[in-house]
Amino acid sequence: MPPTPPIVANVAVSLAQQQIAGARAQLQQQTWGAGNLPAGLVAVVPQILLTQAALALDTWGATITPAQSLYARTSGVPIVHELAGVSLLGALLLPTLATTALRSANLFLPLVSAFGASDITPVQNLVSTAAQNGRVYALVPVSMRSTTEPIVYISVNGGPSTPVLVDTGSSGLVLTRASVGDAAPLGAPTGTGTSGYSGGLTYSFTTYTTTVNFGNGIVSDPTGVNIVDANDAAAALNFFHQLGGASGILGIGANAAGPGPVGLPTTALPGDLSQGVFLYQGLLLGLAGVMVFGPNPLPTRASVSGAPDAYINVKINNGTPTQVGAIIDSGGVYGTILSSQIGGASSVPVGTRISVYTPDGVLLYSYIVTSQNAPDVIASGLINTGYVPFQHGPVYIDYTTPDGMGSTNFDYA
Repeated sequence: MPPTPPIVANVAVSLAQQQIAGARAQLQQQTWGAGNLPAGLVAVVPQILLTQAALALDTWGATITPAQSLYARTSGVPIVHELAGVSLLGALLLPTLATTALRSANLFLPLVSAFGASDITPVQNLVSTAAQNGRVYALVPVSMRSTTEPIVYISVNGGPSTPVLVDTGSSGLVLTRASVGDAAPLGAPTGTGTSGYSGGLTYSFTTYTTTVNFGNGIVSDPTGVNIVDANDAAAALNFFHQLGGASGILGIGANAAGPGPVGLPTTALPGDLSQGVFLYQGLLLGLAGVMVFGPNPLPTRASVSGAPDAYINVKINNGTPTQVGAIIDSGGVYGTILSSQIGGASSVPVGTRISVYTPDGVLLYSYIVTSQNAPDVIASGLINTGYVPFQHGPVYIDYTTPDGMGSTNFDYA
């Protein structure tokens, strides 16, 4: 698979600020500027709301980096770190306040028109577009099924709410026709082929271009979706259902080997929501978590190039770390490890400590193997981290790297 085309960061917020300024100027011109006193008085409320929205976005831009920096510097310091977290949360909420103000302003604009403002439609269009561009973060709840499987619900082309596995180890959305609605004609297919997943599924598919709705107004632009052909649909559903009851797989990896179509639903999201995916699947006692679209909400503690395919160093017990190629894979269950890393053994002994580092030696996570979480042993190839790193703390998949290969950022919690 080619790398995902890189996303340019923070363009949409800058555009939203310009659109707010344009809406304020046009509203002024069509009311007070036109000598319409009643319309001017009614326009005071939306003007205040537009000013609030602009101030919220400006304040977010000025405070988010210092707030993240303080949160990182206070890591491990009781009480102070929690207070820094409150400050960071306040900064993270500012774009939401801006969006709320913009939507509220739009509710008042028809009233301004009713009092004689000549053409309020261009102002409404600017405000609506600014509300979309000013939406910096969007949150989707994640439920953990069968211990290791992160599940979210989506709707494709207006279809039913469908559970899909959030899979950093693959790319593209794959599901069956039963999960795709008829809100709009699918149109002509854009491709066909045969693909599969490492767990044992091979299937034929047809690619269509349509929209993916994550709920709460989070809707992608038209993007490629692979629909499993009818002859393979039953086998595919049986495979998907083993993944925590999923009915499809949402691959979000930037440089994954496939199997989905080129282009990700997550990079087809509007505005700055396409910058990346924050996944904290163990947030609520390991049973549930969150997925957040947009720029990284938390400061990065350590990062590796590539998402999911990357180089990491792995240390077994007190041995010497060795560099290996790996798939950092939220959908990889308990993962895999090379036989050569455990002395040629065919299984990982219970009690073994596996520690994973960046290539320059920063510890990413460490865990002790039990009878329940032992990785499978393979003879060669890329190892698979499985769900473990995502359960240890927040991880951010960054789509803004210039090479399009993405990066995997391990955040401060």
